[in-house]
Amino acid sequence: MKRVYQLDAVRGLAVLAVFVHNTDIYPSLHLGLIVTNGWMGVDLFFVLSGFLITGILIDSKGSEGYFKNFYIRRCLRIWPLYYSALLFMFVIVPFLHPSEAQSVFGARSSPWWAFPLFLQNFLIPIPIAATGLLGVTWSLAVEEHFYLLWPLVVRFCNESLLRGIALGVIGLSPILRFCVALHGVNIYSNTFCRLDGLMAGALLALIVRSRRFEPARYEATAWVTFFVAASLALAIDTLHARWIVFSFVALASVAFVYLALFSKQRWFQALMTNRFLIYTGTVSYGIYLLEKIPLDAVREFHLGKYALLTFLLTTASTYALAALSWNLIEKPFLNLKRSFGGTTSSERHATTAALKNTWL
Repeated sequence: MKRVYQLDAVRGLAVLAVFVHNTDIYPSLHLGLIVTNGWMGVDLFFVLSGFLITGILIDSKGSEGYFKNFYIRRCLRIWPLYYSALLFMFVIVPFLHPSEAQSVFGARSSPWWAFPLFLQNFLIPIPIAATGLLGVTWSLAVEEHFYLLWPLVVRFCNESLLRGIALGVIGLSPILRFCVALHGVNIYSNTFCRLDGLMAGALLALIVRSRRFEPARYEATAWVTFFVAASLALAIDTLHARWIVFSFVALASVAFVYLALFSKQRWFQALMTNRFLIYTGTVSYGIYLLEKIPLDAVREFHLGKYALLTFLLTTASTYALAALSWNLIEKPFLNLKRSFGGTTSSERHATTAALKNTWL
């Protein structure tokens, strides 16, 4: 087993894009391009999650405790910080700041019990507009739904059928989004409308484990795919056609993950092994879930007069919260995963034999 630092860097880039996307309270910083399109970092998370989770499931398929180990390890990774965040929003904030209770439990985030059940994508009118950090939890719900069902599919389907399922979902997703969008469905946070990114990552996991896979053969194709798909996604998004934009973002994201793993370009690998990006990827869950706290504090106390200084302070505060989360909440629970099918974090490891020792 070998840690793949490039995948931590991919997480780091993804969460930084989302973070800057949420800094639209600083218009004077002229971060318009990233602010407008930084939401695409979430799709990069989906692709990476599909790749890693499918790889884990394939590599452990048929092992003793396949389901039990997988579900317990996922709970240990996601639930501690997630439910700590819900405790903060629904208990601590109303207790310390009673005037905020109406906002926390108001229409934007109602019914409140949808969040602990991961049903916010279906029961909250506009999940991304939920109060405070609740607004980013919709993507965690998408992943939880994926974790619930995909292990069953992998366990009882052969790899040929899995590839067919993945390709089918990828191909049908834009059609589904187009049709349901015509009926006023919010396709941005609807689980059924965001499965192609997860399936693109799953398909990549299947491809790199095939016997005939040769990484060097597809590098040039991956570069072309990344630039063409990313350019089309950025261009079409200006036309407000998200139903097809998501498909191009997923395609660009899976190409980027492939390049992060297998590209021989020195400048690119220097970027993907940058220590700051690797650390950012390590604490990315905390950054993603807690970034709203410093940003909301800026709004609450009207501290945004000096944009650059405030941006630096909120960034530092977000990293501080993420570091505390990692060391006090996430890491202790991750250490418990050793008792359930592994001695290391499965999200940062891959089976080198299955990938023909091609990890960089």
